[in-house]
Amino acid sequence: MKIGIIGTDSSHAIAFSERLMNKGHQIFAYRGGSSIELSSTRIEKISGQLSENGVPFIGSLQELAQICDAFIITSVDASQHFEQFAQLSAAKKPIFIDKPVAQNYEQALAIIELANKQGIPVMSCSALRFAEEIELAKSERNIEAVDIITPLPMLGDLDYFYYGIHAVEMISALKGTGIEDVAVMSNEQQHFITLTFKDGTVSTIRGYLQHRNSFQFVTHTHQQSEWYEISEGNVQFYDYLIDAIEQFFILRESPINPEETLQIIRVLEQMTKTAGKGY
Repeated sequence: MKIGIIGTDSSHAIAFSERLMNKGHQIFAYRGGSSIELSSTRIEKISGQLSENGVPFIGSLQELAQICDAFIITSVDASQHFEQFAQLSAAKKPIFIDKPVAQNYEQALAIIELANKQGIPVMSCSALRFAEEIELAKSERNIEAVDIITPLPMLGDLDYFYYGIHAVEMISALKGTGIEDVAVMSNEQQHFITLTFKDGTVSTIRGYLQHRNSFQFVTHTHQQSEWYEISEGNVQFYDYLIDAIEQFFILRESPINPEETLQIIRVLEQMTKTAGKGY
């Protein structure tokens, strides 16, 4: 399969392309750009690494759309996702959008609506959704609540879209849709977020702004609580994500309900607005 990687401002462009090439797929790349300093300064280096790996670069999305069978948008700058998706949409080929699907709910909804209108298979998520520990926890029945302990670095003030999305995605993977209320408390070291579901259960996120590199979470059922840790340096979830993306490209059907994807973006927006009131 010929797969196009869009956006070389992310280390995921390398992580994903190497795994796909190892599975026998042919990779093409489009550099893209970024308005985010952290990622824009990485474009040259990551593009160079891709070239060293034998990945050819294509000068336009239109040409890439003609060459490839499917696409992965890896641009860190989520403000570009809708425009990149729109330019690829005419080809009506499967598109995976690396997290977050868009920079806000309005653009996320526009992507889903365009995909539905034109019959374009679309999938978007954090790789943490496919962590082995999440899959193991999902085998538990009747999870009532989830508590996440997570790194929470930010690209800007109250930027939950960069890393906060991992925690929300993990809760969503374990609990599904139905979040109706969000509350945020914070200090200089951490942010504490509560997510209240329609069934009255409450899940939490404790995000540390610095000095944390691993993810831990606790699941609660009526009978017991279970502790899990996704240790620092363990990126096996990339392998599982690539397997899921590959199946998505073949079957042209996402394993993730788009309503769940939209819920995640809506919750991230609510977190930002709620936290902003306290500043």
